[in-house]
Amino acid sequence: MIRKIKRTRFVVYLSIITLAVVLSVTFFIHTQCLRPSISYYRILEEHIEMERATAEDPRKYILLYTHFFGNSNWYLQAETVGPDYFRSIQCPVTDCVLTNNRELLGGITEYDAVLFHIAEAWTYALFEKVPKVRSPRQIYIAANMESPAHTKHLLQGDHDFFNWTMTYRLDSDIIWNYNNFVELESGRLIAPNESPLWRSNWHTYTNATLLELATRKSKMGVQFVSHCGAFSRRDELVQQIQQLMEVDVYGKCGTMECPRGSPRCSQMLTDDYRFYFAFENSLCQDYITEKMYNSMESYIIPVVFGGADYAKFAPPRSYIDVQQFGTVPELVAYLEWLAENPSEYIKYFWWKEHYRITGDQPFCQLCRKLHDVGARERIQYYKDIKRWWFDSACQREAKIRF
Repeated sequence: MIRKIKRTRFVVYLSIITLAVVLSVTFFIHTQCLRPSISYYRILEEHIEMERATAEDPRKYILLYTHFFGNSNWYLQAETVGPDYFRSIQCPVTDCVLTNNRELLGGITEYDAVLFHIAEAWTYALFEKVPKVRSPRQIYIAANMESPAHTKHLLQGDHDFFNWTMTYRLDSDIIWNYNNFVELESGRLIAPNESPLWRSNWHTYTNATLLELATRKSKMGVQFVSHCGAFSRRDELVQQIQQLMEVDVYGKCGTMECPRGSPRCSQMLTDDYRFYFAFENSLCQDYITEKMYNSMESYIIPVVFGGADYAKFAPPRSYIDVQQFGTVPELVAYLEWLAENPSEYIKYFWWKEHYRITGDQPFCQLCRKLHDVGARERIQYYKDIKRWWFDSACQREAKIRF
């Protein structure tokens, strides 16, 4: 009987101990595992509520702080443009405001981004060169469509000043290219791109209408240029080409004239001339101006001369790159061969059935990037913007010998 009582007590004690252990483990799990999870959820909920509370004005404000070649509003349609403007240029994100009005908000530090044009010197007497105060959350942006050979603002004093760049270079934070290539079938932007996926079915291309057009052309080369004595020595190159074939030069650097914007100037490219010399003023990385793109609107082959890898910007067999030839006689021999073989000449227009040229919209990219929390909240600045812009950016000597 006593042994039975002891056994019963032992069972009771064991049950109590077991229950205590279970309760302790449960308490530990609840306090150390479940409750923090619940707290974390609450943190997320509070953040979402805060976002909702501060989302009354989701727009990002961009201040055009300097002039753009003397124009204070960068040739926009008004001093201040908002979401309607961004919708009109079909931006994917439109909650942005562009302005050159420094009084639009409470102060300079209220703007989300401040844009500086670095192609020209900041010498406006009415404005200080840089803002006197700056908020850590602001994005300062260096904008430039000109090459380093034509950058007049002195960048050596801008250490740790700019967060983003907006230039024609493909390694810019926002690419400000002259034009783009879009695929007709899909509407996708193909170029500029470091590795564009081009079609390549030009080998078998033929077109009876274009063949007749090519046969009727009677002149060889044409160039429009008004900036003489360029850093690239393009004037000297054209002069050497002229010793071997006909090249008509229009503008201040030539002997012929055609009024800018005249329909005849555009039409003669298709009707009369075979080759358009789109030579850049400097041989710099990714630097391709409107010359090539403008000529491609007509049925004339652009002959390009620059420091860019043109395959990143235009379809294959849509241009002739001077830098792919060793000498001027080699280049001229190929151009003459194309002139004598119209069926080969017209293959340079195969791309028109697959792609179209569109204007670039850098402010679309800027607006979208400002709304991208990953890009906006990342700490970034250019330690030495001058080195980034100038080092190994341009060539003094061309690959072709002349």
